[in-house]
Amino acid sequence: MVMALTTILLLCGFFYTGVHYALTFGVFHLSFRPSDKKPFVSVIVAARNEEKNIDRLLNCLLHQDYTNFEIILINDRSSDRTLEKASEFTGRLPGLKILTITQVPADMPAKKNALASGIREAQGEILCFTDADSFPPPAWLGNMAASFEPDTGLTAGFSPYEIPSGCKGWKRLFSAFIAYEEFRAGIWAGGSIGCNLGWLCTGRNLAYRASVYKEAGGFESIKRSISGDDDLFLLHVRHTTKWKIHYLPGSKSHVPTLPPPSFRQFIEQRKRHFSAAQYFTFPMKLFFAAYHFSNLVLLCALPALFFVPEYAALFACCYGLKFISDALLIGLCSRKFEVKHMIPKFVWMEILYLFYNVCIGPLGLIFSFDWKASK
Repeated sequence: MVMALTTILLLCGFFYTGVHYALTFGVFHLSFRPSDKKPFVSVIVAARNEEKNIDRLLNCLLHQDYTNFEIILINDRSSDRTLEKASEFTGRLPGLKILTITQVPADMPAKKNALASGIREAQGEILCFTDADSFPPPAWLGNMAASFEPDTGLTAGFSPYEIPSGCKGWKRLFSAFIAYEEFRAGIWAGGSIGCNLGWLCTGRNLAYRASVYKEAGGFESIKRSISGDDDLFLLHVRHTTKWKIHYLPGSKSHVPTLPPPSFRQFIEQRKRHFSAAQYFTFPMKLFFAAYHFSNLVLLCALPALFFVPEYAALFACCYGLKFISDALLIGLCSRKFEVKHMIPKFVWMEILYLFYNVCIGPLGLIFSFDWKASK
């Protein structure tokens, strides 16, 4: 019994630590030679009922340091004043084109249909994507364009949540957690790309060549998933083409975005995102299941210290291994991503993070969703 328990704990500890080492190595291995070319870029934004955010987004794009670009804004069946507000920028943004979608084909999810419609109208060599509730900094577009070396096909970046000031009580806890969870997602994205795997990314901060989109067959191979116009497309590019993939972790390439306005909408959003996981390969599913299982086992070693004192030394060593592994991952990657205030939170955030992945994640594999159906 003791030998079996020891073996399970040590295997979980070494596997969990090994994954964190690989992610940290991948993040610090991210590098490329910035290109001095200035290709024409098409910024593509799908917007549905975004009258509260569209002004700020278009102002951000208006003040980009990079000038060789156009904007394709897809007004996807909005029932508010999104179209009217966006139209006010047509004189200020000469490269702004607005498309309006009134119907969605039965064989293509709404978000992918909107993006595909925008891509068909795009003239850019590089297709750059963000969301209507995201706010790119002035250097964003220039950094994305410069990341495309001759053999680069796709570049992704980090998209932190912009947390409202003055949050108190449970709203402060909620805001802190979703910021931490998004940072963890960024580590997974950047770390896997740095290890030449490329598993995850976010469509709020993503760019790829128009030729790559055509070579990959557009969204045809991933149209069954309502989500996944970002990470599933990245996986498809990695598996079917020879193009290199980059990730930009620095703060000048961050694209802050607004958090979901309520806990319920956050859960619905995350279930929708998790739903893409059903289209991952079996080895990927097995890997992520093993990772979260190992995390659970090592976290349970902490209360086990008090309830099973005869194995206290073993449990202390295993939890200590998790603690050090988490601290190094969060601390080192915080420096690379140029973010602050993550280290003081990680101990109790890890408990919420594990609960979130174990309890919320499976719901995305069970239920069906619609893009922004609640708006």
